[in-house]
Amino acid sequence: MEEVVVGCSKQGKDNVEVGCSSYEIHAKEKPVDANLIENIVPEGGMMLDSEEEVYKLYVQYARHEGFGITKKSTRLGDDRKLKYYTLACARGGKRISTSKNSFNLRLSTKVNCPAKINVIVGNDGRFTISSVNLEHNHALSPQKARFQKCNKKIDAYVKRRLELNDQAGISLSKNFHSLAVESEGYENLTYTEKDCRNYIAKARQFRLGVGDAVALGEYFSRMQLRNTKFFHLIDMDEEGRLRNVFWADARSIAAYEAFGDVISFDTTYLTNKYDMPFAPFVGVNHHGQTVLFGCGLLSKEDTETYVWLFKTWLECMSGKAPKAIITDQCMAIQGAVRLVFPNSHHHLCLWHIMKKVPEKLGGLNEYKAIKKILKHITYEAMDSQEFDDTYLKMMADYSLEKNEWLNSLFKIRDRWAPVYVKGIFWAGMSTTQRSESVNAFFDGYVGPTTSLKQFVEQYDNALKSKIEKENKADFASFNSCFPLITDCYFEKQLQEAYTNENFKLFQDELRGMIYCNLTPTGSHGAVCSFQVSDVIKGKEGAYRKQVVYNVYMNEKEFDIKCSCRLFEFKGIICRHICKVLIERNVKDIPSWY
Repeated sequence: MEEVVVGCSKQGKDNVEVGCSSYEIHAKEKPVDANLIENIVPEGGMMLDSEEEVYKLYVQYARHEGFGITKKSTRLGDDRKLKYYTLACARGGKRISTSKNSFNLRLSTKVNCPAKINVIVGNDGRFTISSVNLEHNHALSPQKARFQKCNKKIDAYVKRRLELNDQAGISLSKNFHSLAVESEGYENLTYTEKDCRNYIAKARQFRLGVGDAVALGEYFSRMQLRNTKFFHLIDMDEEGRLRNVFWADARSIAAYEAFGDVISFDTTYLTNKYDMPFAPFVGVNHHGQTVLFGCGLLSKEDTETYVWLFKTWLECMSGKAPKAIITDQCMAIQGAVRLVFPNSHHHLCLWHIMKKVPEKLGGLNEYKAIKKILKHITYEAMDSQEFDDTYLKMMADYSLEKNEWLNSLFKIRDRWAPVYVKGIFWAGMSTTQRSESVNAFFDGYVGPTTSLKQFVEQYDNALKSKIEKENKADFASFNSCFPLITDCYFEKQLQEAYTNENFKLFQDELRGMIYCNLTPTGSHGAVCSFQVSDVIKGKEGAYRKQVVYNVYMNEKEFDIKCSCRLFEFKGIICRHICKVLIERNVKDIPSWY
């Protein structure tokens, strides 16, 4: 057990002084040669060529001194590119308890250690260490630094050795012990037995059965012979083992051509014997049904893997990026989206964010009141100004100005808050649940013993079933229709243009007009403005409050907009616009509606 003492000239078990080297540096720029960064003490002003070089410099210093490091406080510029970040001691930050049972506490490494380096990314792409603090408030141990997460590494030789011995039936404990003997002691290893066990568990997921790799390739070849538009790509590692797979058949490619404005992307786990992360690209068709635009099976869930998948998918779709993409808050996915789809609107899944509220705020004294206000802001704010004002007032009223989670959400509110995203077409989607529901899509097709080859074949069978459901819905819309509920000609227009599913949604808006009252508020040239009051429904259909929406109509160009933004968000004309159309005696609406 090491003695934890803070103060100059006091030493711990490893004879390492604690708390004696604190300084803040703001020095002139000092370019550093990447080949000479071993055993260098970080200083303010040091300039390196890449993020990897900065990390290597600090992690080598940390191992020599005897502490672990972690990345935190990342900031992006307006162009979404990295501008500033901090590498800090892994024991920095405060301990946050998530346990409601005070007698069942978990171990914590956090002691609010101040040691860190701040890094600025210049416009020239170079990385400058702007300031340094080398002071720690805990004991350091170079001998035990190998246990720090940042120092753990399994090289290619060890990985191959572990896998060969595992396939030969040698137990993991004997496998690990032989490596320790070869390295002349456990202290010389850069990994633990648990790290090896985790690696073997992951490797087993992707170890194909006898003939599986060949069979998979043959299956893809057969599919391509059947239809030249079938696309597939198998990514192998440096040792020739399967790493990632992507494929999309001609139907998925054609579906993307028609319905690819918006995609939802999320990884999920299918119950097959490899337990590989399944990554479908999902959209919505003209019947409101889930449609697949291709999918991947992945070996890892890091930025590099997602970049490979996104670039492969984009190549499959002739380089046509989606106008909008919905994902969860996974940092690896967000990083890949920025790199591969820089011009696509990126919407973070609202359901995932709201699901985290109990976890992130549950320990606060006024949790119930804060949760109620946060939900009100999210779902009922009428415009961005109301959202901002109410959100900041909540932060001030409950002294939440330093709450990292709430602050981070506010900074990216334009990517998740409904009032900020509703002006963009999302096909009515605000969550990735379309992706998550894909597991149900495979019910009856995939089981615990499904091989990789069988999975790909069953995917094709499941897709055929999905296409058949779409064909039936097409026939229903061709052969039947919902009767009109008004004598407005534009309802007849939309009855003929829409599928039954979409026309039903439009008729719901027509029925909703019964709760709307219209007041003309003026005109300016060809533009007329109106206020339409409406009654918003609450939970379980109860009517909650009256809301006033603003509608603007340019009669010359027939451009009509409502502040509810339903048409922009979902593609369905809202009841407020319908009210104005009837008021202005509009019989015929342009085709773009």
